[in-house]
Amino acid sequence: MDDVQVKGLTGVIMSSPEPDRLAKFYREKLGIPLELNRHGYMPEHWECDYNGIHYAVLKQKVHGQSNVNTVLSFAVDDIERFVTRHNIELIHPIMDLGEGAYIASFKDPDGNILRFWMDKN
Repeated sequence: MDDVQVKGLTGVIMSSPEPDRLAKFYREKLGIPLELNRHGYMPEHWECDYNGIHYAVLKQKVHGQSNVNTVLSFAVDDIERFVTRHNIELIHPIMDLGEGAYIASFKDPDGNILRFWMDKN
């Protein structure tokens, strides 16, 4: 088995034209304890860690793409190594979120946007 592989799902990142409304639904209807937060270079958004998964609701910026409203985030030990090893083209450079967290986005063959997440701590 390849020693460079995805370790698991780390997050459900959603975007909405009305993030307050969407966060309220997830909090009140599903019991996911989203809280308003701001850190690193990220604008204010709703987020929480719940049952081992990071949930976030961001302000929607792009309309009309494949899965722009839901982005699966996969944990990896080293984004650069994973991308190089598997010849994956990133949508944007690796982003430093602060506190040792980094992300990079890419697309699957159907055009769905996915994300790698890495914690250097």
